[in-house]
Amino acid sequence: MANKILSRFFPERSFSLQLKVIVFLMSLLLYALLALLHRAAILPHAEGRLVLYIFFVLIFTDTFFCGFVPGMVFAMLSSIIAISVLIPEKTSFLQVTATELEVFPFIAMYFLVAITVDWFRENIERLKEQIEENKRLHEQTRHMEKLVLAGEIAAGIAHEIRNPLTVVQGYLQLMDSRCKNQCNSPESYRLILDELRRANQIISEFLRFSRPDQPNKERVQLNDLIESTVTLVYGEGLCKGVRIFFSPAPDLPLLYLDRGQMIQVFLNLFSNAIAAMPEGGTISVYTESNENDVTVKIIDSGTGMPAETAEKIFIPFYTTKSEGTGLGLPISQTIIFAHRGTIAVETAPGEGTEFTVTFPLHSTEINNGATQ
Repeated sequence: MANKILSRFFPERSFSLQLKVIVFLMSLLLYALLALLHRAAILPHAEGRLVLYIFFVLIFTDTFFCGFVPGMVFAMLSSIIAISVLIPEKTSFLQVTATELEVFPFIAMYFLVAITVDWFRENIERLKEQIEENKRLHEQTRHMEKLVLAGEIAAGIAHEIRNPLTVVQGYLQLMDSRCKNQCNSPESYRLILDELRRANQIISEFLRFSRPDQPNKERVQLNDLIESTVTLVYGEGLCKGVRIFFSPAPDLPLLYLDRGQMIQVFLNLFSNAIAAMPEGGTISVYTESNENDVTVKIIDSGTGMPAETAEKIFIPFYTTKSEGTGLGLPISQTIIFAHRGTIAVETAPGEGTEFTVTFPLHSTEINNGATQ
């Protein structure tokens, strides 16, 4: 309860709550000392007027470090002493001279300092957040540039490897059909063919990652698309004791998406979630929207992942599955980026995994870059 009250009094800022409380208490202590000096009449009137300028420092410090409300509190407290210093022992407004009326501009300046400092502080915070966001986007861009370069190199290598694999596969199929009954070990042919098909599948997936197709966007209701994808994996989940719960947000706006690519993305996320629950479990899917974007959350009750694993899941060929290629999530991320979206993961060992996919609401790019 105390933390909740403190959080409301001291708004979220760069400074820690502990520092804000210390600054506020020290300012109160200094204010109390100045108030006692004035009340005990220790300072002459001229020095008492100089004390009023110290309150500017207190108001500035508390507004900058602690927030708008603490700054306004000190502006009001300072106004009380300012009135008693500049209008001493007056019982009627008619007795106040024109010189003593300067207390009102003084008080106005107290509140103006609090308002101005808070305005600058908010803008500084906003600028810092923008700088951090720009740094994150810059790092993301550099990462994508490296992936594109690696993809171009690997695509050429994969193309060269794929040609001889296709020739070998064709001749093995021919030999298998001609000597199926004469050969002593037909299983060997099948094993070789299976491995060649698997190698061909890996190369095909890598080519899809390194040279992704441009999305052919159309107006899509994301709730309907996810429901269709859930239907595709429902049987697999049922066989493995996994139940899927879908909670669609009502009145979800239409988005310009490539339907086929999006089904591929969500199929991959659902398949990974099912694989993470060998003993069964649940997958909860939610959609929501605001004025800027549409969000899909996929939460499973599986085994979760340690932080070092979660950091690598979007790296090509990194996989924790014995038969996985490690390209499913990188391809999904590439597709989502092509739709100007984002994908994030939150997980911990034994606590399940949550994937969050977000698409911008006001995107005008459709049909391979044509604008609507």
